[in-house]
Amino acid sequence: MPEYNHEPRRYLHFDAPPSSEVAEALVTDPVRVAKHPFYPFLGFTIKTPRIRKDEFGGFEKAPKKRAIKLTAHMDAAICSHYSALLKERYEDQVIEAGTGNSVTAFRRQVEPGRNNIFFANEVFEYIQDNRPCVALGLDVEKFFDRLDYGVLKNRWKATLGLKRLPADHFALFKYLTEFTWVDRNKAFEAAGVSRHNPRPRDQRRRRICSAETFRDRIRGGGLVWTNPKEGKGIPQGSPISALLSNIYMFEFDQKIDEAVRKVGGLYRRYCDDILIVVPPDHSSFIRQRASEEIDKLKLALNEEKTAIVCYPKDKSQFAEKGKYLQYLGFDFNGKQKLIRSSSLVRYYGKMRRGVSLAKRTQRKENKRRAKNGLPTTHLRTRKLQIRYSYLIKRRFELKKGQASMSKENFITYAFRAADQMKAPEIKRQVRNHWKKLREEIAKPL
Repeated sequence: MPEYNHEPRRYLHFDAPPSSEVAEALVTDPVRVAKHPFYPFLGFTIKTPRIRKDEFGGFEKAPKKRAIKLTAHMDAAICSHYSALLKERYEDQVIEAGTGNSVTAFRRQVEPGRNNIFFANEVFEYIQDNRPCVALGLDVEKFFDRLDYGVLKNRWKATLGLKRLPADHFALFKYLTEFTWVDRNKAFEAAGVSRHNPRPRDQRRRRICSAETFRDRIRGGGLVWTNPKEGKGIPQGSPISALLSNIYMFEFDQKIDEAVRKVGGLYRRYCDDILIVVPPDHSSFIRQRASEEIDKLKLALNEEKTAIVCYPKDKSQFAEKGKYLQYLGFDFNGKQKLIRSSSLVRYYGKMRRGVSLAKRTQRKENKRRAKNGLPTTHLRTRKLQIRYSYLIKRRFELKKGQASMSKENFITYAFRAADQMKAPEIKRQVRNHWKKLREEIAKPL
């Protein structure tokens, strides 16, 4: 049994963050967990800018919306601990089934360096070494929203090796399947919390509201919503949802991995993105087999997002009909490994918005200084250069406890991918970033 690992969360919710001792006393007591009164989730939508090619060869904006549900602090502690309990058993079963290398998302990688760059390059190199071949990119439609409760419950029991869920596990299962939620903006409004400054410096706010206010204004105000999809769907955002998605797909992974290996192919799954590389003669059969196994899980493949890329035997040739495989943020056309063009467009858009915000902030500050008889200042570009260029690599040494990712941005990620993939074409993709940044800074506001 894993030791309890306390992970404090800083966001505001309906309860206050507990101490490590208080949280551990709850999550390690199955009787208390079984009787625990869970709070509703706090819901909001993340809009991710997504740029894609249109039918005329240009780009169009199609923002991706993702509904996120935040777990209350004590509830999150339970989810995290039970996720660790289930993960131990799931990992043992994955190793026994021989699918450990096939499932790459939401798993702790034992070997260093096994990240998205590694996994993408592994697939691209496999394709080159096994041409001619066909790469099948399959997408499970509305994955988390359509997880069937019956299938999930059976897989949960199978992971535990039991015929019936214990009371504590069943309480957590009910919390995740019969979930309720409150829109975060409406909760803030009802509790008198500013959306733009929920934690003012002059207040020591640790929760959205008291339990009494929650009963009177949140639940009493009719702000609590229930899961609209009867019999299916779990919230994205809880500390256990990612693991449950892998548990749900366990038998699918096992059967498809076995079928693909028999025909001399490669199978990989990253959450709801499925990638299969097989000899050309077997692509139709494997695609049909994957569709049949997905149906058994009461899920469906998104045919509009299905990608079929054929790579000819001659390694000096591009993929058939000028196509390219998109995988984990990278493209592969048979000769070049590239960062997705939409990621580049998104990066430059973010850079322009960042520079514009810095200029507006500077102008506002100079107005204040002029009003008070103080000299105005020039735009400080150091932070912009660190955030949007290679200069982040020249930052001071990391402080104790500081994450290594704090020394990386999109540009350094691209450099690292180019080195790790031995793909200098990636560096050529971003070679003009410094010039574009300087031009953007030089533009008048």
